[in-house]
Amino acid sequence: MTEGDWRLNFQERYLKGAALEWKRYRAWSRTWDHDHCEFCGAKFSEDQPDALREGYTTTGEHANGAEYHWICRGCFDDFAEPFEWRVVA
Repeated sequence: MTEGDWRLNFQERYLKGAALEWKRYRAWSRTWDHDHCEFCGAKFSEDQPDALREGYTTTGEHANGAEYHWICRGCFDDFAEPFEWRVVA
């Protein structure tokens, strides 16, 4: 991670110290067909071509709940240390 990274946009306000788990993507509701990585904007979807199918996501202890925020593997690797994420099973 470098200072001024284009992917940073105040995510520390809601993701600093978060517990995350690796999961298969599941749409939030029947009217919700995709989500985006909180950092780079990569698309997560169950059925859209070229979308990510798995990623790191928030758990039930997050203020917004489980599977609300999604993070791709690359952004997780880049930001895990400075954001002090805890990976849970």
